[in-house]
Amino acid sequence: MDISAPSRGEDLIDFLEDDEASEAESGAGNWKVLVVDDDAEVHQATVFALSEVIVCGRPLELLHAFSASEARTVLAASRDVAVILLDVVMERHDAGLDLVRVIRQELGLSDARIVLRTGQPGYAPELSIIREYDINDYRTKAELTHTRLITTLTAAIRSYEQICALNENRRGLEFLIETGNQIFIPRDVCAFAEVALRHLATLIGGDVGAAFCGPAEWDGVPGEQEELAILAATGSYRKMIGQSIGDLGDTPLRRSLRRGLAGRQHVFDATSGCLYLGRVHGKEAMVHVDLPASASDLTRRVIEVLCVNLRVGFENVVLFERLNFFAYFDPLTRLPNRTRFLDRLDERLPVLARSGWKLGIIDIVRFSELNDALGHRSGDLLLVEVTRRLQARVGPDALVARVAGDAFGVCWLPGEGGVGSILDVFAAPFVVRSHSIPMRARAGFVDVTAVPGGAVELLKRANLALSHAKQEGDQHWRFFSIEMEANTQNRVQLLNELRSALHLGEGLELHYQPQISPLRQQVVGCEALIRWIKPHGQMVSPDVFIPLAEYTGLIVEIGDWVFAEACRQIVRWDRDGLPRFRVGINISAAQFREPDFVAKIAGVIAETGVSPSRLELEITESVAMEDPESVARQLHELKALGLRVAVDDFGCGFSSLGSLNRLPFDRVKIDRAFVRELTPETSQDCIATMIVKLARSLGLEVTAEGVETETQARLLEEMGCKEMQGFLYSRPMNAVALESWIRGKGL
Repeated sequence: MDISAPSRGEDLIDFLEDDEASEAESGAGNWKVLVVDDDAEVHQATVFALSEVIVCGRPLELLHAFSASEARTVLAASRDVAVILLDVVMERHDAGLDLVRVIRQELGLSDARIVLRTGQPGYAPELSIIREYDINDYRTKAELTHTRLITTLTAAIRSYEQICALNENRRGLEFLIETGNQIFIPRDVCAFAEVALRHLATLIGGDVGAAFCGPAEWDGVPGEQEELAILAATGSYRKMIGQSIGDLGDTPLRRSLRRGLAGRQHVFDATSGCLYLGRVHGKEAMVHVDLPASASDLTRRVIEVLCVNLRVGFENVVLFERLNFFAYFDPLTRLPNRTRFLDRLDERLPVLARSGWKLGIIDIVRFSELNDALGHRSGDLLLVEVTRRLQARVGPDALVARVAGDAFGVCWLPGEGGVGSILDVFAAPFVVRSHSIPMRARAGFVDVTAVPGGAVELLKRANLALSHAKQEGDQHWRFFSIEMEANTQNRVQLLNELRSALHLGEGLELHYQPQISPLRQQVVGCEALIRWIKPHGQMVSPDVFIPLAEYTGLIVEIGDWVFAEACRQIVRWDRDGLPRFRVGINISAAQFREPDFVAKIAGVIAETGVSPSRLELEITESVAMEDPESVARQLHELKALGLRVAVDDFGCGFSSLGSLNRLPFDRVKIDRAFVRELTPETSQDCIATMIVKLARSLGLEVTAEGVETETQARLLEEMGCKEMQGFLYSRPMNAVALESWIRGKGL
């Protein structure tokens, strides 16, 4: 609690002096204030802050309790306590709130004012507690500076004094209690304004003229610089609903509201009053009310007490609207978010489905890279400018939303240019902070139709079309078709079947393609290749399920299974007396990126007992160049285990041939594409020849893949390639067939 020494010139003290003379002369006793807190320092600080303070012409008498049970004892003995400064969290996290129930229900102290205090903002009282037990205020201890403490205490004591006075007028007191709950029911400012005016009319009696002035709204989205407007009115002021203060002209109503706004306090004159309800998150509210000639001082006091509740109710409504805004709108662009977009689309779907409207998702290409390069502030400005262009393009009747960080949802009626023309908003560069920034986008579109699933289904279809557009590159768009959905469903089904096959150990098996040394006429190795055979004998091509597994991340589990199964098979071959040859095992990029990859390899080797010298891991050139330093470290660790490493499909990536010299490879595998183009006419200056020469100069072994003809084999042998793999020698076969093939060939 931040308590500083007060100065005599503070506005608060000046404000209190008005009543001091008359009330001090009355000879009334002290105001009793009970401080309930388990922290002794809080008690000491409160005593220091309130020492010699005069409130409403009377000094303070501080009572102290260090627990809820002590407070109960004090209150049972002193039933004339005016204010209870109550800590929420004491011996239990809800001890203060439980004490509120005791004070109101068991002790029957309905007049005492309760100010909840806590050092932990998360322990806020439930609205039901405030409504049911008439808590005067709630503050965090950090908020209670010296001035704020006296202000809060003064407000509470005045409230107590006025409530006590209302005992002389039971109707007023009962009214305040009965209407307390209703003030907290509204969830928007306009509804709250209606309730507030209804309570005022009931309290004052008759058809009173009143006007509630609060923050204006546009489409439910609060603005940063909002005007104050008449949100609700009764009597002669009804015709002014919707007008801002500036539109009221030189009228008594405008002058009254201006006085309340200038002083930020209640202002009364002989015939009217302006009730200031406070300022919450930059939003203010006031009520002008015409007072009948018969209105007494007591009526005005009752109105002020009612305003205490109205202030809390107004704060509650503003906070609720802020929560609603952040739940359903994007704070940066002030567009609806995905949830709100779907809600609004569902609301309008019956009409839009009959009118040819389209739904699209527009995705900015590589926005995250732009954001990192330019800085997040510039990235935010870009998104705001994209929002402005999109809204200008589709018009005010369209729905525009920010459905993801770099994606916008649009529902509109396209013009002559068709749906694709909406991407024209990206044709001209965007100017941000004097920089001209070109941007590109992709989009997926769908007809707005009444489909099962409503807006969610339509957005899913648009997103599916966007996925296809992304496959075609930048600045492309695709329109949804049933075939897209069918293909996606097939992919999902295939993925589920693949995952089931992997986990159940059914359908997946390894085939092995021999690697031959023609010169020695023997098998020197083989490459392990995964195959998937469904229960009914249907074989799924690796070209189909491997990309799917890579896309979903399942490739890591598959790769682990392949390595372990290959190790187990080598051990079985050794047990059966088959000649010892190496086995090449493909390692995916996802596997290589696993932090425990080398440890898993070592674990499988230890578990199966396979000789590491029989294993050769094959990685592609693109994997090798992804992070050369990290790859080099992992390769050295693998070679330390005794494994060999080959670079697969060399020449198909984007690295220089010099990368071979920087990474500890043992072998280069020439891609089948370079073998396919090999002819007697091209053999002297083809890529395959250059790869063989480079590998030999670096002391690396070479294996050619995809050898299918005797001519290719002869030319490769002439250029120095001593090991070959391809259909010329054998297709991939399962372990049993390979064993029979080797024994039959006598290799």
